[in-house]
Amino acid sequence: MSYTFSTKAGTLNQLQGKISNAVIAPLVYFTVANWQTDLTSCIHKVEECLGEGPWIVRSSCQREDTKDSSRAGAFLSLLNISKEKLQQAVNDVINSYEVFHQNDEVLIQPMLQNVIRSGVAFSHDPNTCSPYRVINWHEGADTTQVTGGLGGKCWQQSALSPVVPPDHLAPIVRLV
Repeated sequence: MSYTFSTKAGTLNQLQGKISNAVIAPLVYFTVANWQTDLTSCIHKVEECLGEGPWIVRSSCQREDTKDSSRAGAFLSLLNISKEKLQQAVNDVINSYEVFHQNDEVLIQPMLQNVIRSGVAFSHDPNTCSPYRVINWHEGADTTQVTGGLGGKCWQQSALSPVVPPDHLAPIVRLV
C-alpha cells in the first residue's frame, strides 16, 4: 500500500477502503481557507456526503499528527453536533488551533452510536519511540480521558513479544 503521511484528515482519507480489518467512517474535510471564503459550500458538502447528523467535528491541524510526533488531544473535537450548531462548532475547532494556517483543516465524520470502547493506539511508545505497541482506551464512547492524558486503561507490549495480546485488543494490534 503506497501512502504519504499527512494531516489526520488526509491520512484517514488515504486509508479509506485500503484496510481489510477496519472501517474508517465516511468523512468530509476542508481547509481553514475554504471555510473562511465559502462556509456555505462547506456546510452543504457535509450535509450532502454525511447526511443530517449528528456529527463529530474534529481537529486536523498540521501541527497535530506528524510523522515525528503525535499531539493527540491537543486541539478541540466536538461530539454530537447538529446542523444548527455546525457553524459554531467548526469555528470553535479552528479557534482551538490558536495560531492557525490557511491550510489547517477541519475533519467531520458521522457521530458513531453504541460505541463500546474508544481510545488511541501507537505502533511505538509515544514517549520513547521504543518498539512497543501501546493502546490506551476507555470503555464506552468518551475519548476525553484517553486523548487528554487523564487516564483510562493501558496495554503495552514489545513489538517482538511472542505473547498473544488479549482477544479484545488483538484486532487493534494487527492495525498498528
